[in-house]
Amino acid sequence: MSKGIKTKETILNTALQLTSKFGLESLSIGELAKSVGMSKSGLFGHFKSKEKLQIMVLDYAAENFTQQVIIPALKKPRGLPRLEAMMMNWKKWSGSYMTGGCPFLSSIVEYDDRPGNVRDHVKLLQETMIGSFERALRVSNEENQIRSNVDIKQAGYEIYANMIAYHIYSRLLGDKNSDKMFTANFDKIITSIKV
Repeated sequence: MSKGIKTKETILNTALQLTSKFGLESLSIGELAKSVGMSKSGLFGHFKSKEKLQIMVLDYAAENFTQQVIIPALKKPRGLPRLEAMMMNWKKWSGSYMTGGCPFLSSIVEYDDRPGNVRDHVKLLQETMIGSFERALRVSNEENQIRSNVDIKQAGYEIYANMIAYHIYSRLLGDKNSDKMFTANFDKIITSIKV
């Protein structure tokens, strides 16, 4: 790995940790430069704008999500086993990867009603993630693991809602039963759509 790539990796990792704790909007080139021990102009040279930095931080988090959640799940059999693996991998990723909250969840709240490139990128990343769950459900249908009349969009909604609830109950509320509730609710969703 070249020095430039390693520096950018360090910057993005630090930026992600700051975003996880304080939100994407609060991320500033000045504070980030201080955190990584660079000059503001040196760091600005890597990104050119705060908006580009924010988008690259989201992409960095999305790449980590893909590596930790999606790719390991692909080793499981197609359909429901793969979807279940995604959920268990996500729960582990959500609890161990970030020192603060989920950068995707905070960026949704920050940018859901603010037009612009960052909002468009947040939306794209969410559609991609939700699409991966819906694809697993469609494959489950093809594999005759779920009923043919299942509303894939509704099932995807319920699965994603369960993920958001887990995040709130485990992190904000500190509910010790959040793991059990997450698994029980996911099992209930799958049981309701199985053949």
